[in-house]
Amino acid sequence: MRFTLRVAVAASWAAGLSGCVASISPQARADLVAAGDAYDRGDDASAVRAASRFLAVHPRVEEAGEALYVRGMAQRRQGKIPEATKDLEAAATLAKRKDLVAAIHLALGNLAYDGGDMASARLHYEATLERVPRQAPPADQALYRLGCVLQRQGKWAQADLYFDRLIHLFEPDELARRAESRIRATRWSIQVAAYVRPGAEKPLVDRLRHAGLPARTDQELRQGRMMQLVRVGAYATFGQAESDLPKVKRIQSDAFITPAR
Repeated sequence: MRFTLRVAVAASWAAGLSGCVASISPQARADLVAAGDAYDRGDDASAVRAASRFLAVHPRVEEAGEALYVRGMAQRRQGKIPEATKDLEAAATLAKRKDLVAAIHLALGNLAYDGGDMASARLHYEATLERVPRQAPPADQALYRLGCVLQRQGKWAQADLYFDRLIHLFEPDELARRAESRIRATRWSIQVAAYVRPGAEKPLVDRLRHAGLPARTDQELRQGRMMQLVRVGAYATFGQAESDLPKVKRIQSDAFITPAR
């Protein structure tokens, strides 16, 4: 996530100095800054404690949205998904600055996506795009994930519109390169392995076929190299691919589902 928490707390501190939120005590504001700093250095426990101290004193001020955002992001990284979701949803109701609100919606979209709720994820990613300039992060992340969401929903042509926009606006960024590998897809496959040398994939393909799996080799140009991609199946829906994935993982544990042309 390129939106750093220091950006949020620095803006909040500037607002306090200008007299916009004079009711916030210096100690509470120091806690807010400490929460952002702790999160940025990976100390999630300290981030949660500092944000909680701020919220205990100022639970409803605008800056509480920033404290909730920090605490929610720290809890997400700790694997506390229900707590993170609750904090981020509360943050969305209190925060006012567009950049922070965009970051909150992006985080909520990611939580929904990871939880398999594509409809909610789409709404949050669209809300992110409404609040950031078209060529500024995190628009790239929202565009990429919107394309992924639409593919999961079987809306391949609509997904391509977002991938095209991402490639046009952000190339040669990493997400633009990822979009290039997903664009123009029309089905799902399970990718098992990738090889540079032609023929090296044949033993694995034979093993998969011997297990009754419809394995094949797809050739794809990636970063100037022609890759031999071992894949299984051509599924109309993500769910169909998901049901076959455990069978493939018994042979290759790091196999994963991917869009395919």
